[in-house]
Amino acid sequence: MSDKRLGLTEEERQKLKELYKEKGFTQEELAEKAGISLDTLKQMLGTRKPDLVDKFQIEKVAEALGCDPTEFMNPQRWNIDKSKYTGRFQGLIEEKIRNFVGREFVFNAFAKFIETHDRGYFTVVGDPGEGKSTVAAKYVNDHSSCLYYFNIYNDSKSRADKFLKSICQQLICEYGLEDYQPDSLPQEATEDSNFLKDLLQQVSDKLKPDEKVVIVVDALDEVNLSDQQNGSNILYLPRYLPKGVYFLLTRRRELETRLLFETPQEIFDFKDYTVYSREDIKNYIYLFFEDEFKNSLNGWIVNQNLNKKEFVETLAEKSENNFMYLRYVLPEIAKGYYQNLQIENLPQGLTSYYEDHWRRMGMQDKPLPKLKIKIVYILGVLRKPVSRQLIAKFVSVKDEIIVQEVLNEWSQFLHFSQIQGQTRYKVYHASFADFLSRKEIIEAAGIEIIDIHGSITNALLEDLDTTEDED
Repeated sequence: MSDKRLGLTEEERQKLKELYKEKGFTQEELAEKAGISLDTLKQMLGTRKPDLVDKFQIEKVAEALGCDPTEFMNPQRWNIDKSKYTGRFQGLIEEKIRNFVGREFVFNAFAKFIETHDRGYFTVVGDPGEGKSTVAAKYVNDHSSCLYYFNIYNDSKSRADKFLKSICQQLICEYGLEDYQPDSLPQEATEDSNFLKDLLQQVSDKLKPDEKVVIVVDALDEVNLSDQQNGSNILYLPRYLPKGVYFLLTRRRELETRLLFETPQEIFDFKDYTVYSREDIKNYIYLFFEDEFKNSLNGWIVNQNLNKKEFVETLAEKSENNFMYLRYVLPEIAKGYYQNLQIENLPQGLTSYYEDHWRRMGMQDKPLPKLKIKIVYILGVLRKPVSRQLIAKFVSVKDEIIVQEVLNEWSQFLHFSQIQGQTRYKVYHASFADFLSRKEIIEAAGIEIIDIHGSITNALLEDLDTTEDED
């Protein structure tokens, strides 16, 4: 049974009245047979103040009447599901929560915020790789009724209009707002926050005293602001919120926020909770001793004359509380990349790891591998998944195998997807793109720093545009 709640439209109420009378029921008899309270049935029928009711209660009424719910409910409204508008995030959520550990101190702080405020914005702030998106994904996974939107690096949908459309669709679907159809939003719904604010107020008015609306929005720093009105909040997030409505936001620490809220808000910065983060980091390292890397890691520790605790403590310190660092370094230790290196000489922090990997991949060899550097640089700055063929075309290489060899060398930093029969590649994490975009990296290679997007021809842009999903 679903925990979704719906409010019946006037037409649906009328059909239900006709149906139960046709079957010879009184309201009292129907409520008793359905196993619901008379008040609930009256709320469905509108004879008492109309209200949202649990979907399973509507199912019970239909069962008592010996019919399908769609005999009195609009089939389109009845069968619609929020996942239709969030399905594209499912793979990301599953990836983020794989090997999830801890972060209870974050969730406890958010729960306390909700407990002590009747509405508001709670923003999780941290550096790339500290687990902001993972916190968002875990909350979404554990709270099926929350609404959510993930702004993804290199994704053309990380725009205000796409966000507004998705959240409005989810609100209509999740809370059964009978005046709108999620697939037929008015044009103004994606122009600013006015339509969203109207929907939020409608939902707020229907909430029971203990009910809350939580909207999770990940990675404000990845939002493309070029199409927004000057002076507006990122994603047109409302300045005011109605009672019972909460936003859980995440963003990078250095983001210069375009945010003005006149409602309760709290900034939760990971740097203020380093002790808690360190414990989570250590528990995350211990997880690697339970999977396919177990034997290799134990062997490396023995060769280093360490015990497991010493290894975990030292690597946690090296990570600087960065999960992305461990995601890269632990498998490399297990695969023997650091076989002849003492643990104290491992890279210190995520940026140092990227620099070390850059060197190990021969990107500083003499003569400099300018073609390889340019290929990797392109991956770092393009905002959409790109094919091997397109990269070869851009760097003027006829032999695509050369491009593929570079892609293979850097595969651990890339995300792969199949689009129109082609494998497309994009950088997995924004922190690596940041590293690739550093001026000194490119200047050291003697490559002119150019605006990749501005230099791609119209033909190439058309090729890239095929990666964007149809709305």
